[in-house]
This record gives sequence, structure tokens and C-alpha cells, in this order.
Amino acid sequence: VVKPPSGPYNDSPQGIGYGATISAPHMHAHALEEIVTYLQASAKKSELSVLDVGCGSGYLTACLGRLLNGGDCESNRQQQTLRGKVYGIEYMKELVDFSIENTKIADIDLLSQGVVTYQVGDGWKGLPEKAPFTAIHVGAAADSFPQELMMQLDVGGVMVIPVGPDGGVQNLYKVERLRNGDQFQKEDFTFDNLLGVRYVPLVHLNQNT
Repeated sequence: VVKPPSGPYNDSPQGIGYGATISAPHMHAHALEEIVTYLQASAKKSELSVLDVGCGSGYLTACLGRLLNGGDCESNRQQQTLRGKVYGIEYMKELVDFSIENTKIADIDLLSQGVVTYQVGDGWKGLPEKAPFTAIHVGAAADSFPQELMMQLDVGGVMVIPVGPDGGVQNLYKVERLRNGDQFQKEDFTFDNLLGVRYVPLVHLNQNT
């Protein structure tokens, strides 16, 4: 059962049901700081595209949406330099619905304007029909770098992802794509180890159906 966080104002991970958690707010802030530089560098594009894998409660997805759409008031429109769409995916429909309902509370305009959308998806496979992405955030730990997901990055794009075994040593990485290619080549990416972390594992959708 999806449940509200027990300590929503604590700077700590919060369980939301179905074995899922949302990261501590400081980790969301860290991810946003890593991503925003790449969004700004791509601001001249007509529309940016961001993927949030494991959207959980929808909190970070909405934050990413606000980076791309500051709101309807005149001051926000005048200051807005980034435009685009954010796609949040989760492996369970119940969590997708949870994200939608949470976003409706204070950010319903992001949904009504199509800036943010949510859907069921396999985090390992991403959302190839919406690729390439300027930025991809992964909110669960992959036990290895997900090549299929990495190939959905645009050149110059960035992925922020925790990598490591469940219950073992995990690290948060910043992965940048340097060049295009039809086949995955490790040399086409840079890997920057940011810090040690502890996340729940990134689930394969076909293991839970």
C-alpha cells in the first residue's frame, strides 16, 4: 500500500510503500545541482527533455519540471530561459498514481500543460520513444551501469545514478555522453564518482509482473 512518509520534513529517506523510498531532500538537491548546469548549457535548444527514473512520490520530477517551467505568473515568464518536458517512470502503477496525485496538490499546472508526465516503465530500459534526453536522473541503485539507458542520453547530456549492489558499496555517479554511436562504447562516456550512497535497488519491470 502506498503510504505518506512518516517524517516528511526530516532530511532522511522516507518509505512510501511497496519497498520503495524517496531520497533525503539533500540528495535531491545534490542531484538537481549536478543536472541544472547541463540544462543551462543546452538552453538554446527549442525544448529540453529530462527523464526521472524511479519517480517515487513525484517530488524530484516536479522540481525538474519547475526548472523547465517556473510557473504562470508574469515575473516567472520573464525570467524563464529553460523550456522542455520531464518524464517520470515507475515500475508500479500504484506509485505512478501516487506521483500524479502528489503533483496535483501544488503543481497541477505542470500536468495540465504537459510539462510533467508519469507512466509505468522499466528503469533499465528507460523511455526510448522520448529520447534523447538532456538529463536522466535515476532514483534507485543499479548493480551495473545500464547501457540501454545510457544510450538514451543526448551528446553533452548527463545522467546522475547510484551504482552498486543491494546492501553493498554504492556510489553516486555523474555520467556524461561525449559522442554519438549506434553501439554502446564505454569510451563515449565519462564517469565521475561523486560520493558514497545507500539506495534501494533499481527493479527490472519483468521481475514484478
